[in-house]
Amino acid sequence: MNNLDTEIVLSPAQFINYIQCSPIGYLVLDSEGRIIAINQLILNASEFAETDLVNRSYDLLINFSGTKKDFFEALQIASTNSYFQISWRDINGNMYISKTIVWRSQKEPYYYAIGFLEINRENNLSLLSRFAQKFVSENNIGIIVVDKDLHIFEISPLASKLLNMPKNQALNRNIDELFIGVPEEHRIVQKALLDGVIVNNHAATWAINQQKFDLLIDSNVIKDEKGFIVGAYVIFKDVTNLRSLEQQVRQNDRLVTIGQIAAGTAHEIRNPLTSVKGFLQILKNTLVEKNLETELSYTDIMLSEIERVNKLVNEILLLSKPKDMIYKPTDINGVIKDILPIIYNQSLLYDIEVRHILDKGSPIVIADSELLKQVFLNIAKNGIEALTAGGVITISTAINQANKQAEILIHDNGPGIPNYIADKIFEPFFTTKESGTGLGLSICQKIIHDLGGAIRVSTKGYGTTFQINLPLI
Repeated sequence: MNNLDTEIVLSPAQFINYIQCSPIGYLVLDSEGRIIAINQLILNASEFAETDLVNRSYDLLINFSGTKKDFFEALQIASTNSYFQISWRDINGNMYISKTIVWRSQKEPYYYAIGFLEINRENNLSLLSRFAQKFVSENNIGIIVVDKDLHIFEISPLASKLLNMPKNQALNRNIDELFIGVPEEHRIVQKALLDGVIVNNHAATWAINQQKFDLLIDSNVIKDEKGFIVGAYVIFKDVTNLRSLEQQVRQNDRLVTIGQIAAGTAHEIRNPLTSVKGFLQILKNTLVEKNLETELSYTDIMLSEIERVNKLVNEILLLSKPKDMIYKPTDINGVIKDILPIIYNQSLLYDIEVRHILDKGSPIVIADSELLKQVFLNIAKNGIEALTAGGVITISTAINQANKQAEILIHDNGPGIPNYIADKIFEPFFTTKESGTGLGLSICQKIIHDLGGAIRVSTKGYGTTFQINLPLI
């Protein structure tokens, strides 16, 4: 058995006994691709137990890009030719490449013996190797490594999360399978990688499960010692929280400036408005007495517009400093139950169904219940107005124990918010309504931020979801 053209002449049982004391790693497969024997050298290197692999499919250990038929054809060729490079994984999903030799039994049913000539991993890894392993397993850094055929060779936990696919399912798949239906320009991994298109600090947005992620992406090719491209890598960092914080700071600065201006001018605005309103009411009484209906309609319009200006001033003042705030332990479920009758009444006008799913744990936060009611009502009202007859709006609460937060979701199954608008909806004075002030969501955002929470929106073709997170007591 010392050259590659030699066939196995031992019985399967004799050969299996032989491999257990062999100085190289051995794996024996039957004609169905099941592992029927494996020696301790491979078990030690892969950290699998024998019971994990025996009588199981070869692809638990071996990473081969192709079908089972393709794999056995490759083994058949290798059994009559030279060495065969095999990619394999350990129990943690880390990938390795080993040089192997292959034998096939003389008679049917055939079985294959694969000898791993380089199976032993270093017991004392270099500092660089340890860093590489740690780097790939880092939860906050996305890493995707592809081979020259654009098959996934390595993937980190964050990358698996964003692709919504476990590592063992993503490995060895072509990027076209992973990003099916996603336009090339919006993919995290693009085919142009292998053409040497280098990316540095490229800002991108990725959405999965109604959650949006802001990413900073770097990519480059991987070359062998001869300078040939053998693969490529993409490294990205999730900067969603950082972007959210930057936007929050900018938004708060704008809101404070608006509030300060409003606080300084509100008195000057309200005094003349009060005078104008008073005289218009006197004029209205006179017009009623004289039965001047046309002129009376004009005064009604003017009084309505004055009320609108007053409302606008009040909302701007609220941006500066909400008045009469009472912060105390507040049951989120209780707040929602208090406003459900109002939401139900509003929904009846539009023929909308309202559903609510409240967490049994009763999430408790430090807040002003009246301000929270204002937030929930405003968002629910916007959702109802965005729906057509027969639409559904759902209000749900949950407790996120990992983050120690209460989560409130207000979801409608309407047409969604266009992408070019979604990033602007919290900006002061931005509105798509003819009679809107554009301050409702700005106020909601300020209230939630003042409570140490966060509010974000995600939208798809099938609806819009506002997610509010508040710290639990």
